[in-house]
Amino acid sequence: MKSIIVLLSGGIDSAVLLWLSKREYERVLALSFDYGQKHKVELKYAKELAKIAGVEHIIVELPSLKGIKGSALLEGGPEVPSEEYHKDTPPITTVPMRNLIFLAIAGAYADAYEIDTIGIAVHSLDSPYPDCRPEFISAAESALTCGSTLSAKRKVRLKVYAPFLGMTKRDIVSLGVSLGVPFEKTYSCYRGTEPPCGECATCRQREEALKSILL
Repeated sequence: MKSIIVLLSGGIDSAVLLWLSKREYERVLALSFDYGQKHKVELKYAKELAKIAGVEHIIVELPSLKGIKGSALLEGGPEVPSEEYHKDTPPITTVPMRNLIFLAIAGAYADAYEIDTIGIAVHSLDSPYPDCRPEFISAAESALTCGSTLSAKRKVRLKVYAPFLGMTKRDIVSLGVSLGVPFEKTYSCYRGTEPPCGECATCRQREEALKSILL
């Protein structure tokens, strides 16, 4: 059976990836993380998206990340800024090694569930984060394969499925429309407010992408 574990945050990108994976794979498991993020409310949306999609959903507690200082994305960190991200510098909302940690944990679940593919919704053109680059994805895939008991037993590569590399937010929203993604059930605000603040970079990126396609 063609199976995948999808990293599901509750935002637009991961929701589109979940719906795409539902089309491309027979078995889909969604994995979300509670890591001390200010926008923990996203997990409520992730849970609802998984329910609508009809897939199994697991939320993993990551208390170790809660002690990291300096990231505006974590509780106790600086305020999430309103300005756009600088293109050449990792933003203050960077959580060090977050995607590497997420993929490593997903790799453990992949071994346990005997699933050889992990999906992540990174898209390098819209993001200055170091762990959203193609070279990171390639390196992570190699490391996961080397450390995977499933790969060792089956002599296969543990794959990281990152179909949005090179795509813009607008491209992803356009794909989501064709897949019937319920964007009203997604959440993007890094400040974690309800309703969303509408001021942080993620809120503005979301609004621009949705308006460009839906209006």
